Amino acid sequence: MKFLNQLTFAQSMIIVCLLGSIALAPLLYGNHSKISELTAAVAEEGELSMVVARIQSNSLLYTQLHAQKSGESMQGQDQTTAYILNIAADDKVEMGRINFPKPQRSESGGGIVDETFTVKPDDPRRAFDRVNIGNFLYTLENRTRRLRVTQLSMDALTAAGKQNVLAEEFPSDKWTFTCKVTSRSRPSSE
Repeated sequence: MKFLNQLTFAQSMIIVCLLGSIALAPLLYGNHSKISELTAAVAEEGELSMVVARIQSNSLLYTQLHAQKSGESMQGQDQTTAYILNIAADDKVEMGRINFPKPQRSESGGGIVDETFTVKPDDPRRAFDRVNIGNFLYTLENRTRRLRVTQLSMDALTAAGKQNVLAEEFPSDKWTFTCKVTSRSRPSSE
């Protein structure tokens, strides 16, 4: 009791603040661990980015299936278009939205028709890992015998995201690409 009577106001405030900080330490640690978990989930390779990629690919697949159900597609050329879009939305590929104009048709001897599609990402500045591009091209050819990748051009990006990589710079492992895919078929006799 004599100790408490001899304390000054400043000393008593120091003791109160010290006890308060000790009491609040577990709460601070809990908030810090929650912030760390959320930061890791939002990171580029985190759990949230994977969920967002799955949502994008599923929404693209839903759009394709809805168009097929309503009868807007499923003609000869549109089957190939739907096939390419389905491969781009695959979980191991994760290309997202891709863009390709009307195919170029050419006929050769024997009635064989080649349709060449130019495939590129919807956003020409969007970069992909080599693994994603390789999985996309491999899966395009692997699941059907009618489709082949006939031309590929890839450009490396710098760490800052620029396309012009100088000789003395180390490029990141991010690439933009454009490829040509040829579908060969024999028209059905009418």
